[in-house]
Amino acid sequence: MECSPEDTMAGNEISAGLAEKVNEYRMMSAPLQQAMSELEYAQTMLKARAESDIAQTVPALGALADILDISSLDLLMAPDRIAFLQEAMERRGISAEEVGQHMRSIVESPQSRDDLKALGFGEEIS
Repeated sequence: MECSPEDTMAGNEISAGLAEKVNEYRMMSAPLQQAMSELEYAQTMLKARAESDIAQTVPALGALADILDISSLDLLMAPDRIAFLQEAMERRGISAEEVGQHMRSIVESPQSRDDLKALGFGEEIS
């Protein structure tokens, strides 16, 4: 079955119209993609700064985050901090006692246990 010249022209017009719409979408979405990338970068930098500030303010919390390879900010924002810690310990295959030992070797301050207790999870890893 052969296409008539009219069918071929109509098909070419449809293809050209679709290609134009795709190009129009790409041109209009490119600045949005750039803005989203910039916002993601800014959010990453903001989170890094907040975590650095948290680690300076409460060194024990920074050490805990390092030991469990978690975000101290995510921990503080978790609806259930104890469950968050328990999940992190399970992922790392480490017990609460082992976390406590690591904590004592990293942060020698007697204040560190009190700091963690004040945040609601000092007993969990003592």
